[in-house]
Amino acid sequence: MATESTAVGWQMSPGRRGTLTIIENCVFTIIACTWSIQHLNIPGLGESRWRTLLRKCKWTVFTLFFPEFLMAHAILEFVMAIEGMRLLDKEWRLGDNPPWFYRYLRRSPKSYNDMEGRHATQSAEKQDVKWTITHCYFANMGGFYIRYPTGPDSPSKNNLLAANNFIKYWTRIGIPDLAEEDLTDKSETDFFTKALAVLQITQLILSLIVRKVQHLDFSQLEALTLAFAICGALTYVCSWYKPQNVKRPIQVFLRPDQEFPREIQRRPFDSLWEILSNSDLLDGKEALERIPNDNIPKAKPHETHYALYVLTALTAGFGSIHAVAWNFEFPTFIERLLWRVATVVSTVLPPATLLVIPLAQILVPWGDNGDFRDTCLAAMREYSWHTADNQHVQTAMKTLQKICDNPESNGHEHYRDILGDGIDGQGFLGEKILEHIEQNEIFQECTSKNFPLQFRQLVEILRGSSPKRLWDTALTNTYPQRSIFDTLVNDWVIYVTSILYCLARLSIVGIAFSSLRLMPDSVYTIPWTAYIPSVQ
Repeated sequence: MATESTAVGWQMSPGRRGTLTIIENCVFTIIACTWSIQHLNIPGLGESRWRTLLRKCKWTVFTLFFPEFLMAHAILEFVMAIEGMRLLDKEWRLGDNPPWFYRYLRRSPKSYNDMEGRHATQSAEKQDVKWTITHCYFANMGGFYIRYPTGPDSPSKNNLLAANNFIKYWTRIGIPDLAEEDLTDKSETDFFTKALAVLQITQLILSLIVRKVQHLDFSQLEALTLAFAICGALTYVCSWYKPQNVKRPIQVFLRPDQEFPREIQRRPFDSLWEILSNSDLLDGKEALERIPNDNIPKAKPHETHYALYVLTALTAGFGSIHAVAWNFEFPTFIERLLWRVATVVSTVLPPATLLVIPLAQILVPWGDNGDFRDTCLAAMREYSWHTADNQHVQTAMKTLQKICDNPESNGHEHYRDILGDGIDGQGFLGEKILEHIEQNEIFQECTSKNFPLQFRQLVEILRGSSPKRLWDTALTNTYPQRSIFDTLVNDWVIYVTSILYCLARLSIVGIAFSSLRLMPDSVYTIPWTAYIPSVQ
């Protein structure tokens, strides 16, 4: 805010609000919004404390540059937990005292009638284990794992189970009878540190509001810190029910006489970085032994993930907060110009990038999926005639035959589950069939000219070496499709704009500190909010 007060240099306290006091308050607030705010997922089994510490340091540095990324992830994690509660509620497995916001969301006449009938029915039935939102968070952050067999001569492996895994296979898994308090006890949340962080953020926001009302100036560094404080406050709110600093997951077991469901190894979530980079880092690989810290709800294969739009809105909002200092007094005209340019870049560039990414990931049909299914079935039959051990191919043929016989049904599957097991790397049927197709010239002549190319691309997708959008659409009712643009287009969009954005952020930080050498005199006037406790 521009005023006519005299510009002064470095100020000392007591008596006035000193320059060092401003720096201390802002630095402590930024630390509270980057370090203590981290609610990272549970480390993998056997991970050292050093690796866990390094991971937290990495995410703290990342949050310094992209605090809106952490805020977007916290919001999407909250959405995942709510979705888990909805599914639990549908199956009558939700605790009797859900959070107030969930009770509000299901407040409709239909929901109330449903609940009355449900409780009347449940009163005569044996009550099962009930979960809460904390259970959903705990599962989604990698709190439960199960050991699965990989073969008669191979050791068992661990596979983490998210909330949706539990809900889908509830009757087949021995659900641990853990109360919400039991999970809270496993969380090593430092409530004193979190309380100080909340106090610091509240003190800063309230102080700036009072200074604005009393027409007192504040520094560019405080405007910068305000952006962090708003992001931090929203992140804290969204992560309120998520356990913090849990060191080790809990092992669960199948119930007696239950076969291990292979589908339980498929992850029921997406990765925010995969959505942005269009790279498939996790699907098609071995079962997860640790859930990444950017896990988000899984989207439909045909749709652009709504996480892009959430992140777009948040980045635009975060960048625009710096415009609070648009008309502030700066030591030089160049610094004011750089601040304005950097503010515009940090506000406009990320949304523009995030809106371009879906265009760079566009897919187009590449032939009829029904014809491809039929030809694929013929190729499998042809291969089965030339192999001695064809039990695997016979099983795959039966699955695909059912889909071909009834293409209008909803029983379509991912080709990974038909042509190969991409999780443990054994029995990759797709590669064997591809090799047979390329060696059999007679079969190639009897098929469409595109089928060998389509099948080769499908095998590459199942290997995990293709864009994520192609992986998501490699279903029996959508494949074959292909990308319009090369993945390099997506990569260039991400990396070039990220570099420009980081330069803009560094410019804002540098100018925020350099401007302290010459501030309006009213910046150092102490309002009544100075008596609110804060960390200094």
